[in-house]
Amino acid sequence: MEVDFPETLEVEVTNRCNFKCFMCIRNVWNVKPLDLDLGLYRKLAECFPNLRKLVLYGFGEPFINPSFIEMLRIARSRLPEEGEVSINTNGSLLTPRIADKVVKDVGVDSIFFSIDTMDEAMLADIRRGADLGVIVRNLKYVAKLKGEARRNLSLGVEAVVMKDNLRGLPEFVRVLAEEGVDKILFSHVVPYMEEVLNQSLYVTLSKPSLEIIEPSLKYGWRLIRDSAQGVLSEVYTGNRRSGATDLVKDFWRRAERKGYWINLPLLFTLKKVVKSIREVEECFERCLKVAREYQVDLDLPSVYPDAKRRSCPYVDVNAAFVRSDGKVVPCSEFAYRHPLYVNAHVKDVHEVVFGDLRKESIESIWNKDVYVNFRRIRRGLSENVPWCGDCPYSALGCFFTKTSELDCYSNSPGCNECLYSVGLARCNL
Repeated sequence: MEVDFPETLEVEVTNRCNFKCFMCIRNVWNVKPLDLDLGLYRKLAECFPNLRKLVLYGFGEPFINPSFIEMLRIARSRLPEEGEVSINTNGSLLTPRIADKVVKDVGVDSIFFSIDTMDEAMLADIRRGADLGVIVRNLKYVAKLKGEARRNLSLGVEAVVMKDNLRGLPEFVRVLAEEGVDKILFSHVVPYMEEVLNQSLYVTLSKPSLEIIEPSLKYGWRLIRDSAQGVLSEVYTGNRRSGATDLVKDFWRRAERKGYWINLPLLFTLKKVVKSIREVEECFERCLKVAREYQVDLDLPSVYPDAKRRSCPYVDVNAAFVRSDGKVVPCSEFAYRHPLYVNAHVKDVHEVVFGDLRKESIESIWNKDVYVNFRRIRRGLSENVPWCGDCPYSALGCFFTKTSELDCYSNSPGCNECLYSVGLARCNL
């Protein structure tokens, strides 16, 4: 349903960070380090009475901004009583003294720590600059404060699932549950670099399509070659198609009956990952078992998408993203220009800016025709936007996969390879 005002705002109070995480977009961007100006934040706060939720986080560590505590006070005073204030942090700067102010004095509704493992050496390698001992001490202190909180406080942890930390995730969930964490959110990596792609544990083929074509893994690329040769032979000599041609045609026929396409080139490219998917599913099942035992809310990502069941997490909750320079963008994916390694190619994802709070109000930006139309299209994402993971052209150099500027349905920008839309990458909104 279209609304005249955003109901959720994700506000990047700074794009600076004291960590250099292995998988972070900051490794590939060319952006000026900047804190959100307090005066500009006060202007933005004029809209807070209309919000359902305010998420103070972006691509930086919020506690680096020297005005952050004051920003929290402004948020709490301006939001309606039922409005939520949520913080995401790497946990390194949320010392007991700061935590007292945030939890007991200001009164936030949720605090999420970003931690991927309880292995000290592994965490230091993933989140370079992280000291697990410091982060866990700060986490434990916040957990103890829940009984003294000004408002009912939810303590959460966000973790990125990778090959390196997969096997330790069930124990990770157990340890966090015993420390008093209420919610754990897992997300797959968003591959801004090839080395990050190599840590990924998901496929971008729709599950129904994958189940149809997975038996062809035993043939590999030979199946495509033999099928193509069979087609050419029939065209030029009149000889009957080869068995490979019949097999591929049968795959297509079965997929189309269910409303899907098949992407054999991508299947063969992701052969190793496809074979490890069952291990990922079993690990997630063990994590869920632990979470149920401790009554912890565990939010897991998909392992493969479904082209017919896509949605935009920002549009779903009527959310906008405010960058630290005051620019308003539709989501974190379109916040900054970056490369994306997906579907066996590299995509140039462009920033999408709908307005500037230094010159306009959030309400006027939200109601611009171009922004309204952006949201309208994405309210019917599965029908209005293609999913390139199931299309063989995506792995073979298709023009529409080179950048995010346009998809083959003529949508601009294109969300045709968005990992968030299929539940592989997760947003804490």
